[in-house]
Amino acid sequence: MKFRTSNSRSNETDDEIARGSERHVYLVPNAPDMLLKVMRSKHLRTIVQTDDKTFRGWLKIRKAYALYRREQKVWNDAMLRAANRGSFPPLAGISTLVLTQSGLGQLVERIVDADGNTAPTLDDLLRQPLPEDKLAALNTFVAALYNWHIPAYDLGPKNIVWDTASKRFVLVDGFGDRAVLPLKTWFRRLNNRRLDRAFAETAQKCPLIWDGKARQFRQAPGG
Repeated sequence: MKFRTSNSRSNETDDEIARGSERHVYLVPNAPDMLLKVMRSKHLRTIVQTDDKTFRGWLKIRKAYALYRREQKVWNDAMLRAANRGSFPPLAGISTLVLTQSGLGQLVERIVDADGNTAPTLDDLLRQPLPEDKLAALNTFVAALYNWHIPAYDLGPKNIVWDTASKRFVLVDGFGDRAVLPLKTWFRRLNNRRLDRAFAETAQKCPLIWDGKARQFRQAPGG
């Protein structure tokens, strides 16, 4: 895949490392700390030969790339809080948008392990009993999502990644307010309720128990 950055240098990558329901994810040559996310073609068929000069055409384009815009909004808001708090939000970083042969791509931070390989997800780590220190780190991550007011709709174990350098979990996907009226972005209480449901759904996908009252994960009996 070829893409062009803002300084017009040409780059190529064919190293796909993941394929989700909405995007393909690629390694970036000469940038081991970055990943390239590209929308799957099924989301772009509606804008083939769309006239962006018309209001209807512009709305179609915005809808096709809405995922990028939602994530960027969350990241920008989190960084405004970071400037005040002097610490980093529980999210993988978002860089910029680039043109690719398959449409618009999004450059994001690549979380790596101590050997420079793509870091393990919570799903990877849960293939064995989760050590107590990582369970504590997971619950620190949970508390951070509430504290930083991160709108998230998919907190599945594959979207939560272990950052070895900072010894913490970060969210790499599944965040952003998808509603036409972004009420969860505006109102913390509504977002907290959505996070409650999302973490309860996460517990159904992994060998952990969600304590909704304490807002913490616990080891399952025998885990």
